[in-house]
Amino acid sequence: MKDRWLGLDIGGTKCAVLLARLNQGIEILDKIRFDTHAERGFQPTYDRLCAEMENILARNGLDFSRVRAIGISCGGPLDSRRGLIVCPPNLPGWGNIPLPRMLFEKYGVQTFIQNDANACALVEWKLGAGRGTRDMIFLTMGTGMGAGVIAEGQLLRGHNDMGGEVGHLRLTEDGPVGFYKAGSFEGYTSGGGIGRQAAELTEKLIAEGKTPKWIQDGHSLNDISAKLMAEYAHAGDAQAKAFYEGVGRMLGRGIALLVDAFNPECVVIGSIFVRCEDLLRESMEAELKKEAIPYSLQDLRVLPAGTGEALGDYASIMVALHELNIDPMRESDSCNQAVQRRFEELFKRYPALECCREQVMTAYRMLEECYSSGGKVMLVGNGGSCADCGHIVGELMKGFWLKRPLDEKRRAALRAATEDLLPGAAEMFQQGLPAIDLTDHAALSTAVQNDLDPLLAPAQQVVGYGKPGDVVIGISTGGNAKNVALAVATANALGLKTIGLTGEKGGKLAAISDCAIRVPANAPAEVQEYHLPVYHALCAMIEAKFFEE
Repeated sequence: MKDRWLGLDIGGTKCAVLLARLNQGIEILDKIRFDTHAERGFQPTYDRLCAEMENILARNGLDFSRVRAIGISCGGPLDSRRGLIVCPPNLPGWGNIPLPRMLFEKYGVQTFIQNDANACALVEWKLGAGRGTRDMIFLTMGTGMGAGVIAEGQLLRGHNDMGGEVGHLRLTEDGPVGFYKAGSFEGYTSGGGIGRQAAELTEKLIAEGKTPKWIQDGHSLNDISAKLMAEYAHAGDAQAKAFYEGVGRMLGRGIALLVDAFNPECVVIGSIFVRCEDLLRESMEAELKKEAIPYSLQDLRVLPAGTGEALGDYASIMVALHELNIDPMRESDSCNQAVQRRFEELFKRYPALECCREQVMTAYRMLEECYSSGGKVMLVGNGGSCADCGHIVGELMKGFWLKRPLDEKRRAALRAATEDLLPGAAEMFQQGLPAIDLTDHAALSTAVQNDLDPLLAPAQQVVGYGKPGDVVIGISTGGNAKNVALAVATANALGLKTIGLTGEKGGKLAAISDCAIRVPANAPAEVQEYHLPVYHALCAMIEAKFFEE
C-alpha cells in the first residue's frame, strides 16, 4: 500500500525532507531540516537528501515501498517538464541536474520537480486562500519576490518554465536593485530589498540629524532588516510606519501591473504580507486603485496566504500531487466519508451505544495509526471473548465488506508460484491487515503455562511479538480477567497502544487501557451482544480507510 508522500524543499541556505499523508488535506507526519552548505556543490547535498529520506522513513517504521511519490520544490531556473534543475543562482554547481530521474533510478519512486513559487501557488490554490478560484496569482514576498500564476484553472509555466518571474518587473527607472535590475518589483518589496532600503533610509536620517529609534536603541546598520523595521512599526514608531507605507505603495504598483496583465480573481501574498498586512494594506490599496484598470478591480481580492507557516512544508508535497492530478481534499474526503458512514451506521442501528461514540472513534484512530505505520494488532480474551478475538482476526486478515485484491506485481509473483498447485489462486488472494489472536496458540500457551505461569500466556506473546506502534486489544465482559489485564499492562510497559472492550463497570481493564470502550450493559451475554457491532464497525471503518476506492 503506497499511502505516504515524501517532499524535498531545497534552498540555498536550508533544505528540508518531509513525510506526509493525505488526511483531509496534507498532514505532515515528520520533518528533517539541515543546512544546505551550497558552497560545497551538488553531490554532498544530494547525498544528504538521500540519507535523510531513508532516515525519516526508518524512524517512522516505513520504507520506499510505502511511498506514492516524491515532490521537489526548488528555486529556479529549472525545467519541470524535463525534470532538470537548470542554473539556480543560490545553488552554485547545480547546473542541468536531472534530480527527479536520479531519485527514480535509485528508489523506484515517481519524482517531480517545480520551482518554489509555483509550488506555493499550488498549495494556496488547492488548500489556502485561493481555494475555489480559477484565476489566481500567488506572490512569495519573502527573501525574493516571485509569482505562481493560475490561469483558467491551470498552472502557467511559460515556454521554458520562466513564467511568474515578476520580481524583474521594473517599477521605476532608478531604485533598489533586485536580481539583475534596478527599480524592480523585487528590489522594492522582497525581504532583501526592504532591508537594503531601510539601511539607506537609516543613513539618510542620521545624516539629517534625525537618528531613528532603532539606532538609539543600540542597533547597528548591519542589524537592519525587514523584520526589525516591522517590529518598530508595530510598536508605533512613526518613521518605521512611514517606511512600510512606502513599501505598501510599491507593492500596490507591482500588483497593478499583474492585474492589468492577467485579470485575476484574487492575489494571494505570502511571508512578509502575512506578518505585516496591517502595515501595508492601506497604502497598497490606494496605489492599486490609482494604477490598475478599474474594471479589473471590481471583484479583486488581495489576501494573505491562508496556509500560514505550513505553506513551505506543504509546497514540495503538492508538487507531486499536482503532477499526478490528485486533489488532496477530494481524495481524502471520499475516504473519510466512507469511514464516517460506517461509524454513523453503528449508532443508527444501535442507539444505546451513543455513550461509546467518542471511545469508538478514538479506538479507530489508534488502529489507523497502527496500520499506517506498518504495525499489527494483537487480541486477547477468554471464553466468548476468546471467540470474539478470532472473529476480529478473520475480518482484518482478509476482505470483510470489500474485496481487497492484491496489486499486479504480487499477483504475478504468486501466479508463478501457485498456478500449478491451485489454478486461479493468485486472483483469489486478498490484502490483509496483520492481526494475531494471542489465545489461539495451544503449544505455545501450554508451554508458558507449564514453564512460567498460566496467567502469563498472552503477556509472554506480547513480549515476543510486540513493538512500539502495535496495538493490543483486550476483551473482558467484566473487565477483571487477570490474563487479559496482564497482557494489556505488559503492552503499556513496552510502549504499545492498548484498547479495552468491556462492560459498563469497566473493571481493571478499563482503568489500564489507553482507550476503554465500556458498552452499556453488565450481564456477560448482553455485554457480548454489544461488543460484536462495536468491533464490526471498527473493522469496517479501518477497511474503508485503506481499501475503499
